[in-house]
Amino acid sequence: MQEHPIPDTNDTALSKAFDPASVEPKWARIWAQEPFRADATSSKPPFTIVIPPPNVTGNLHLGHALDNTLIDTLIRYKRMAGFEALYLPGTDHAGISTQVVVERQLKVEGKTRFDLGRDAFLERVWAWKQESGGTILNQLQRLGVSADWTRERFTMDEGLSRAVRHEFVRLYHEGLAYRGERMVNWDPASQTTLSDLEIDREVRKGKMTTLRYALEDQTLAASNGEAGEILIATVRPETIFADQAIAVHPTDARFAHLVGQRARIPLTDRFIPIIADEAVEMEFGVGALKITPAHDPTDFEVGERHSLSRPSVIDLNGHLTSDLVPEAFRGLERFDARKKVIAALHEAGAVVEEKDHQTAIGLSERTKVPVEPIISTQWFVRMKPMADAVLAGLDRGDMQLVPDRYTKVNRDWLENIRDWNISRQLWWGHRIPAWYDDAGNVYVPDLENPDLDCDQDPRYAHLNLRRDPDVFDTWFSSNLWPFSTLGWPDEASEDYRKFYPTQVLVTGYDILFFWVARMQMAAYHFTGRAPFSTIMLHGLYLDAKGQKMSKSKGNGVDPLELFEQYGVDAARFAFTYLSTGGQDIKHDPRRFEQGRNFANKLWNAARFAFMNLEGEPEAGEATLADRWIRSRLNDTVREVTAHLDAFDIGAAIRTAYAFTWDEFCDWYIEAAKPALRARNAATRATLKDVLEGILKLLHPFMPFITSEIYEALNHKRQLAVHSWPKHNPDAFDAEATRAFAALRATVSAARSLKSELGLSPQDRLGVVVEGELLGTIQENRAVVESIARVNIQDALEGRTLSAIEAGVTVRAPLEGTVDLQDWLGKQQKRLVELNKQIQQAQGKLSNEGFVARAPQDVIDEERRRVTDFTAQKERLEQVLQQFA
Repeated sequence: MQEHPIPDTNDTALSKAFDPASVEPKWARIWAQEPFRADATSSKPPFTIVIPPPNVTGNLHLGHALDNTLIDTLIRYKRMAGFEALYLPGTDHAGISTQVVVERQLKVEGKTRFDLGRDAFLERVWAWKQESGGTILNQLQRLGVSADWTRERFTMDEGLSRAVRHEFVRLYHEGLAYRGERMVNWDPASQTTLSDLEIDREVRKGKMTTLRYALEDQTLAASNGEAGEILIATVRPETIFADQAIAVHPTDARFAHLVGQRARIPLTDRFIPIIADEAVEMEFGVGALKITPAHDPTDFEVGERHSLSRPSVIDLNGHLTSDLVPEAFRGLERFDARKKVIAALHEAGAVVEEKDHQTAIGLSERTKVPVEPIISTQWFVRMKPMADAVLAGLDRGDMQLVPDRYTKVNRDWLENIRDWNISRQLWWGHRIPAWYDDAGNVYVPDLENPDLDCDQDPRYAHLNLRRDPDVFDTWFSSNLWPFSTLGWPDEASEDYRKFYPTQVLVTGYDILFFWVARMQMAAYHFTGRAPFSTIMLHGLYLDAKGQKMSKSKGNGVDPLELFEQYGVDAARFAFTYLSTGGQDIKHDPRRFEQGRNFANKLWNAARFAFMNLEGEPEAGEATLADRWIRSRLNDTVREVTAHLDAFDIGAAIRTAYAFTWDEFCDWYIEAAKPALRARNAATRATLKDVLEGILKLLHPFMPFITSEIYEALNHKRQLAVHSWPKHNPDAFDAEATRAFAALRATVSAARSLKSELGLSPQDRLGVVVEGELLGTIQENRAVVESIARVNIQDALEGRTLSAIEAGVTVRAPLEGTVDLQDWLGKQQKRLVELNKQIQQAQGKLSNEGFVARAPQDVIDEERRRVTDFTAQKERLEQVLQQFA
């Protein structure tokens, strides 16, 4: 890895205010132009994360920003901790999305892809990719990710395309890849099959229609209708013409006498059998289901068990076709046909009732058109043997999932896995290396020479071979991502030997099935090893109400706008701060404001340090505050490191934030001021050392501001390549910790007294301090008096008001400080107001309607109010008892 020196600059002083717009672009350019190149020949232990490849068509959204912030935090930490850290970037060719984008461009020109032909269309797509396909990676550079941009990969580049070809050829010859007729998801708009992940589920208001099917034997009666008929309920009456049976549950006594009988499909003269199958839910609808094997996945399975025919009445364009369909409905679009079929059923007296019904339908993620289940000849992969290898790996502990609760989810899906449809009816993608002769026989390249096309193989020169027009499902290439990006199938490559297996995968839990599990299966099958040792799953990034963000809802938030408003470091702070235990994340602008305020606080603390490090120091010993802050920094290093090693990034930033803001900025800097005014050399050294330690701890989370401040400290190399601070088990200073706690307690008690007396924080107040560590407080009275703005005295006369904090008692005089009677009157009024506020909050919490309707954060706020006001009330009552 390079040394990464800091570019020469004439001005390293910090400006008066932190301006992200001037600092962040500078460092983003540095990290893009001088990327963090991982060295495959290094003796350092590897730490590899491959980016979950965003679609080449994409722009940065909050999910990407969250995901890549978490990855970059881990990579920067591990790089500083002494690992050869590789963050490998790249993009996915996104078969459907990219093809849709280019076809829309052609539509504007009045053309289709068929006007261009396959080769010219693909040239057009590649041209679009070259011009616009790098947008999201440029946006990730703005996020500050420390990727090795020299290793950028694309799922359609030469090496990865070769890997996909080898994958298929091997699976085919092992008998795991096969061509067959199965039920698939079909998008009538894009004219291709879809994976489950490419489908959005949406609940829509529809109709449940109950129909009469006349029994062939009119002497029989079903318990759910009149004599001579059986009733069925359906949400898709337009598919009745493809019905092959009526199914009832084997244990349903209502229909036991009808099993084996036949019933007539309304509007036709066709009779279908009544069968018994456990797939029927007796409580659903009227207890009997029409079975249409060609148009429903469950019906398909029922049909397989009962050897039913599978005629289809809906074509690939979503129109009713087939001789089974009465002429009045042939050629109609499926939803138009539904209306006309229902009208005809009413006219024929076949409709018993129609009632509103909430129906979950699948929509194509890209075209937003309802997906049609169809039976189609496609390429599939047998998944169970590959899934079994992953399950064995999980049993051995090869991989840990964080949070652990997803381990069961991972296992359940693998244990119940189905074969995978890997073919897509697109032009953009990895074309399937399979050929067919005139008789329909399949030809696939040999294992020994998988790169040789069959139509170029001399053995088949006498055959008229045509290549399969389909391409692979995008996931079929991305399931190789952890190792194809590192050189596989060339297992002798330096990158593959050094950086595979990878250490961590960071991704959302929503693609655990569709991508993570498939990478697990591909890795064990093709490399014999787990693709990563840790799978860190984070939640979905939702809007403030907990809803998914979408263009249609208009509730999306552009991360680039957040960068402009708050700064990238502030946004990264928010993303990491909100990341907790794989839970979904609600967008909370307060965290971005908190991040911006924190950046400003850190900047101002650094400027204070620079001003107090100027000039020649004077001799001096370390103060109590110096010893305390060094001890606390050492403890914080241990805590933050432990959290990062446990992949609890949220806990890590919260720990670092609390130490920096509360202990360093609010306590140490204030406590150090008397010694700094004296130019104490030991305190100067402590101030600089602790500031540098904080910058290192915060760097993985907030790389821009920490790099800028570190540069201003005259370091020759940028902060990103400096070492992570190490915890020293022997550095805990118990005496300083206990003594400084007494000082903090004294200051807190003095501040409480000022507040109760109605004084401003800047007002001077004479106090008396009592407690076990009084000697320590007296020795450091200059610190206490400076921070709390008090004068510590030996004794006070007259009535006093006291406050107790952590074993320290501080007393302040009442006479001469306040008008006693006026003050007592105000306290009585305050007590009345506190009681009123408590009663109001308790009233809301006891109202069942409020608790049922109010958002959880509102309810939590009311509970906090009760707790806080009650504590204030009890304290005030204790004070007033002195004057009873």
